[in-house]
Amino acid sequence: MGFVTNLKKLGEKENRIYLFLLIWLLVAYAIMEITKLLSVPIIGIIFYFPLLGFTLFLCFISFFDIDIKEYSKFKILGLLIINIILIVIFAIAIVFMLIVSIFSYFFFTSYFLLYGIFKTSRDTDEKLYYKSGAWLWRQIEFWGGLILALTLLFVFLSITWTAAIIANVTELIIIAYIAVILVIIGLAIYGLIYSFKGKFNAWLGTYFILVTIYTFYLNLKVFMQLYSGEQDSSTIYVTTLLLVLDLFILIYSVSCILGSQGEILAEKLPKFKTETIFLYLIFSKAAWEYASNFPYGTLGFAQMLGFQDTSGLAPLLNLVAAATILGIFFFLVIIFGVHGIKSFSIEKERMKTAKQEIKIAKKTGERVEYSKKEVLDEEIEEPEEVYLFKSEPEDHENDIESVENETKDLEKEEINDEPEDNT
Repeated sequence: MGFVTNLKKLGEKENRIYLFLLIWLLVAYAIMEITKLLSVPIIGIIFYFPLLGFTLFLCFISFFDIDIKEYSKFKILGLLIINIILIVIFAIAIVFMLIVSIFSYFFFTSYFLLYGIFKTSRDTDEKLYYKSGAWLWRQIEFWGGLILALTLLFVFLSITWTAAIIANVTELIIIAYIAVILVIIGLAIYGLIYSFKGKFNAWLGTYFILVTIYTFYLNLKVFMQLYSGEQDSSTIYVTTLLLVLDLFILIYSVSCILGSQGEILAEKLPKFKTETIFLYLIFSKAAWEYASNFPYGTLGFAQMLGFQDTSGLAPLLNLVAAATILGIFFFLVIIFGVHGIKSFSIEKERMKTAKQEIKIAKKTGERVEYSKKEVLDEEIEEPEEVYLFKSEPEDHENDIESVENETKDLEKEEINDEPEDNT
C-alpha cells in the first residue's frame, strides 16, 4: 500500500515536474534498448543528452532556497533551452560521469531495496511474535531461513560456476556468492550471541532469504553484462526479465524517496532536500545508461581516452561496474544486518509491551490498537491457561482492581509462556 500511495504523489500538481522527468527517463530507457537491438545506440544516447543536463541543473538549484515546484511552464521551458549548452560538457566529461553514476545510482537503489528487505523481515517476524506458539514459529523462521539461504547460495554458486565456464565468462563471478555466504554466517553467529541476552533475532532468517534472492539477481545481471556470446531466445528472455526488474527497482526507489525514507535520508544529509535526492537519482540512472551504452568506437572518443582497440573498453567498464555494484551491496547487507541486530532490543521491548496489552485486553473484551498495527482477538490465539477469567469478559468490566492485579502478575510472567526470552 505504501508503494502505490507514494507513487500517487507524483500526480499532485506541485510534483508533476518530477513525474515528467521520470516519464522522460523511462521513454529514453525504452528507446535505448530498442536502438541497441537495432545496432544504432547513438539514437538512444541523443535522448539522454538533454535529460542529463536538465536534471543536473535542477539538482544544482535545489541546493538553494529556490522552490522548483513553483516554477511556471515557461520558466521550465527556458531552463530546458539553456540546458542544451550543458550537453557539450557531458560529451567531454563522460568518464567522470561513468564513475559517479556507478557509485551513486547503485548505492541509492541498493540502499532503498535493502531497506525494504530489512523492513519486510522485521514485519514478518513481528507477525509471528503475536501468534500462539511464537517461540516455535520464530525458531523455524531463523533456522529455516538460514538453512534455505545457504542451500540456495551453494546451488547458485554451482550453476554460475558451470555457466561461466561454458559461456567463457570470468569465474571470479562466484566470489560474490562466497562473500554473501560468509556474511550470512557471520551475521547469524552475531545474532545468536545476542540471543543469550534474551534478544532472539529471528527476523534474520527472512532477511537471509531475501538477500539471497537479491544476490542472485545482481550476479545474473553482472553475468549478462560480461557475456559476449551469441544472443538466442534464452538470453533475450533473461535480458528482458532483468530489464523489467531493473525498472521495478528504479520505481521502488522513487517510491521510497517520496515516502518516509526520503525524509529520513534528507535529515541525515542536511544539505540535501527530498527533491534533490529524487533529481540526483534520475540523473545518476540516466548517466549510467548514457555512459555504459555510449558508442566509444565512434567520433574518436575511445582514441581520446587512449584506447586504440575499442573492443577491450566495454568489457573493462562492465567489470569495473560489476565489482562496484557487488561491493556496495555487501557493505549495505552488513550495515543493515548489524544495525538491525543491535536495535532489535528496543523493538523487542515494544513488541513485549504490545503483546502484554493484547493479553490484558482479551480478559476485558477490549480491542487493542498499538503502534503500527491493530491486533484483533481473532488474530491472536492464546493457550487456554492464559485466560484468567473463566466467565465472559463483560462480566468483569467494572472489576478494575482485578484487572490491575492481573496486570502486575502478567508483568512477572514470560510473554509467550514459552522459553523464547531465555534463549
